Amino acid sequence: MALNQSDSSNHILDSDFLLKVSSIIKTLGHPERIRIVEKLNIEESTVTEVQESLGIGQSTTSQHLRRMYREGIVTSRRDGNRVFYSIANPLIGKMLACFEELQEERMTTKEMNK
Repeated sequence: MALNQSDSSNHILDSDFLLKVSSIIKTLGHPERIRIVEKLNIEESTVTEVQESLGIGQSTTSQHLRRMYREGIVTSRRDGNRVFYSIANPLIGKMLACFEELQEERMTTKEMNK
C-alpha cells in the first residue's frame, strides 16, 4: 500500500512539533554549538568557562549560547553577576549519545575496510 502524503493518519509526528525539531537541528548544525552542548552536558558552565575550555572567542561563545537559549536547547541561572548555562532537556544528551554511537560505528567500519 502506497503512503498517501495528504493522509495525516500516516504521520506519527505533529507538524508543529516537526517545525520545532527542525529548528533545533538547524541550530545544532554548527560544530562549535555541538562542542558547547557536549561541555554543558558534562557540567554547567559560564561563558568564560566554555570559551576557555573550547578555545572559542568570548563574543562567539555568547552568540552561540544566546541562540541555543532562544531555541530551548540550553537554560541559564544567575548567581550574583555570573550566569551559568546548562542543558535544558536531558534528551539533548541522548542526541549526543547517538552522535557518539554513530562516530564509533563509522570508525569501526573504517577500520574493517582497511
